[in-house]
Amino acid sequence: MNNPQNDPVAEALKKFFEAFPPGPLGVEAVGLSECNGRILANDIAASVDSPPFSRALVEGYLVNLSDTTAAGENNAVTLAVKGMIGPGKTYTEGLPAGSCMEVSTGSFVPEGGYAVARQMDVTRGEDNITIKRSLNKGDNIESRGCEIKKDKVILRVGTRLSSKEIMLLAGQGISSLGVARKPIVAIYSSGDEIIRPSEPLKPGYVWDANSYTISALTEEYGGIPLVVDIMRDDFDAFQKALRAGLTRADMAVISGGTAVGGKEFIVELINSLDEPGVVVNGVPMRSGRPLIMGVVAEKPVVCVAGYPPEAIRGFELFGKPTIARLLGMK
Repeated sequence: MNNPQNDPVAEALKKFFEAFPPGPLGVEAVGLSECNGRILANDIAASVDSPPFSRALVEGYLVNLSDTTAAGENNAVTLAVKGMIGPGKTYTEGLPAGSCMEVSTGSFVPEGGYAVARQMDVTRGEDNITIKRSLNKGDNIESRGCEIKKDKVILRVGTRLSSKEIMLLAGQGISSLGVARKPIVAIYSSGDEIIRPSEPLKPGYVWDANSYTISALTEEYGGIPLVVDIMRDDFDAFQKALRAGLTRADMAVISGGTAVGGKEFIVELINSLDEPGVVVNGVPMRSGRPLIMGVVAEKPVVCVAGYPPEAIRGFELFGKPTIARLLGMK
């Protein structure tokens, strides 16, 4: 984001965010199959090395380096095939000189002076292979811990978990973890002209689109929508409904109703509930006048325009980062 001194949105967010504490609001344990899209509540360290053992990168044969030192185009070396290290099997015996073990991609490889000769680099006989090239230690072997070392932090608090992170967690044998509690967002559509989509459309009225749209956006951004009701331009009724909503929710979003009868209706409404009240009253940007941000008893209230496209724009600029802050995202 740009320097707050040069960006009216960043400046408004900075002022707004200073007025209420960051999240997370709490921590809850979820299983790996339930954590997609959730926000990590604490750092996660690797429980094991990754890979947890040295393993073959290709199909071929495990060989002693000393047996291939003299191998070349004019000096073929023959090695007896002693057996096979199959998937899920281990091999802890030393590999006798002059012998080899067949391996698959991912097969366990013991520590020592070994390499894996690719199938294409050998000629297979009935019970032996012939190799005409020398190898270096570790050729075609992925060493233990080469990707991740045990106890290294692999995911930081505030990370939004996706398929990539879930793959990493599953690969570490982590089946449950702590995530930030989702903030509950009380949603209000305001205006005497607003009616439910189930009602017949009458001249001078519009169907409520904002509560459905903002609910969907709230879910997309990690919150839990709580649609309270369509609010008329009745100060006392709206005050009562907003107070009740904030007792159940962690933040509120109001669309429309910025000014009624020449009065700053929403500003007066927020200021009437609790301190500090309105923190940002308009943003110096295109269509920024209806954007109002306030805080009621440490709970943020975001107010956007009533016109649906502008309501979406206002919510994405200010509602989305507010949810992120309550989730404890960096």
